[in-house]
Formats: sequence, C-alpha cells, structure tokens
Amino acid sequence: MVRFSKASRLVCIVAFAIVASCGIGWAQPTAADPSFERMRAKLKAGDRVSVDLQSGSTLDGRVIDGGAGALSISTPAGDRRLLPSDVVQVRRTRRGVLLGAIIGGGIGVACGAAMGSWFANEGHDRDGPLFGLTALGLGAGIGIDALVNLPRTVYQRSPSRAALRIEAGPRRTMAGLTVSF
Repeated sequence: MVRFSKASRLVCIVAFAIVASCGIGWAQPTAADPSFERMRAKLKAGDRVSVDLQSGSTLDGRVIDGGAGALSISTPAGDRRLLPSDVVQVRRTRRGVLLGAIIGGGIGVACGAAMGSWFANEGHDRDGPLFGLTALGLGAGIGIDALVNLPRTVYQRSPSRAALRIEAGPRRTMAGLTVSF
C-alpha cells in the first residue's frame, strides 16, 4: 500500500478540483482566428479554391466573399458559407503569368545580349538576336508559368493541444500537476 503525506493528498485534491472545474468552454476559442482573418485577406473574389472540411470532405469552387467570420464559396452544387470551425485547410489555385514573364524575359535579354555581342564581333547586326531571344524567353516564361499551376496553401488550422499530466510516486512527498494548452 502506498502512503502519501498530507501535503501530497492536498495537492491531489487541488489537482482534482482544477481538472473537475475545467469545462469544454475553456477549449473553445473566444475570439476570431487571426490566421483565418489573414487568409481572407489573401483571397480575392473569383479565386479558385479547394477547401478541406472538418468532416473529411473537400469542396472545390470559387470565392464569392470573405465576410466577417466566414468564407463563402460557389460550388457546382450551390453556394456554401463556411465558418472557421468547419474549415481545416484552404488551397488557392491562381493562374499567374507575371513571374514567368519576368524570369523568361530576363533570361532572354541575357542570352540575347551575349548572342548580340557575338554577332557584332562577326560583323552582323546585334539587334536581331537581342530582340528575338528576349521575345522567345518572354513567351517561354509566360507559357511555362501558365501551364504549371501549383496550389498554394493560404490557411491551415493549427491543431489545438491539451495535455494533463499528474506526476506522483511512492518516494515523492508531493504530486505535481502540469496543464498545457
């Protein structure tokens, strides 16, 4: 039989009282999720999104509105209004060509300048390779960027963690209680 001192029993009683008084309401967020608010700022009306729901299903559609405390999307089955508690992850799919145009144009200018310099040394016009390779790089960059359409995660709910650990042992004179959220 393990015997605890009066102090250990008192700590255990206090720990039990604390655990017993904890309600489910403590685990519920009282304010709006700040990452959900930032996600709404990243989305524009008409963006294509894929939303993973708490139920395990996935919705694909277009953003209608990111109103206060909810996200409205249009799906083939109809419009849906999603609360932050329903949403686990949101991925945006946007077809952008600006970055591809900048990268492709930069590579085209660099290659065109090198090729133009070589043509000038050989006694030919340097403008043809410069403008031709710039246009080729610009077109290739726009085409690749339009074809490569990777979804970008704009929101992911962080899992809430709650742990309760009571440490007690036969050679300890008191029990310890650790609660972390």
